[in-house]
Amino acid sequence: MKPFLLLLTVLAAIAVAADTGGPASAGGPPNRCPEEPPFDVPGPEICTFSFTEHRELPAGTRCEFDVTIDIEWTGTIFFFANPPRAVAHMVSVGTATGNGHTLVRTARFVETASPEIVFTDRGLFAKYKLPGGRTVTVFAGYERESIVPPEPSVFHGNPPLDWVDEEREAFCAALT
Repeated sequence: MKPFLLLLTVLAAIAVAADTGGPASAGGPPNRCPEEPPFDVPGPEICTFSFTEHRELPAGTRCEFDVTIDIEWTGTIFFFANPPRAVAHMVSVGTATGNGHTLVRTARFVETASPEIVFTDRGLFAKYKLPGGRTVTVFAGYERESIVPPEPSVFHGNPPLDWVDEEREAFCAALT
């Protein structure tokens, strides 16, 4: 979730209040991405976005060989004024590649950014589909991180990115 936290940090500050936003697209709802303060969002305002993420995991990081992960993220953010918050519905599809083998990765979750800057992720999961139909879950559960005010992080579910040995071994074996 870390790459997305930076995006939502900016958007959370923006969501505290927005202009009426950008132009409407033909045949669909307006894509109203707030641009600068002060904001007065009667809500919800809607903003859609997409971005790509590329990760290089050197040998020894997760597997005993290099792994490359490429992810396409898409999402819709709803901005609300009362109470002020931004709610992002995120979906991603990607691949993990190593030793000439590729696994498909999917993820989906809802993240809420509230003032000052508190992130709450619900229903989050990311998983890889292995040959034979098995899946390896990277993380799943509930997570809350508070930047302002600083508070301890809360996580309920399986450990994020700190896979149990069995899951990590199955992931690496599928790429061998």
